[in-house]
Amino acid sequence: MEIESKQKKWLWISLAMFIVPEILWNPVVNILYSFFQSGEIVPQVFRSNFLLEYRYESLFKIIITIQLISIILALFRVIKYRKNIRNLVLWPFIFICLLLAIITTFVFYLIVIFSPSFP
Repeated sequence: MEIESKQKKWLWISLAMFIVPEILWNPVVNILYSFFQSGEIVPQVFRSNFLLEYRYESLFKIIITIQLISIILALFRVIKYRKNIRNLVLWPFIFICLLLAIITTFVFYLIVIFSPSFP
């Protein structure tokens, strides 16, 4: 069985909500890149953008939240329609979505913990 057109559209919308901000600003990649630089006093960013400035912190949190919600929605949609998707595509896609959800949750945690407004 093939996945229906409506199901495909919602899956692509969910994925686009994660992919478009990542292509434009690389929020997840920037945080992970600067976090895993060991021994650096002032860590470098992968790609500089306006979201890394303090005054845009709330916008940065909103974008990461949207990315987290979108990747979880994509994961749920694939699991919900797993009967309509071939197994060859299903399990790698679930693994990638789960890995991205874990990484994005970790990045959101880092943003909240290292926020200057965090008590």
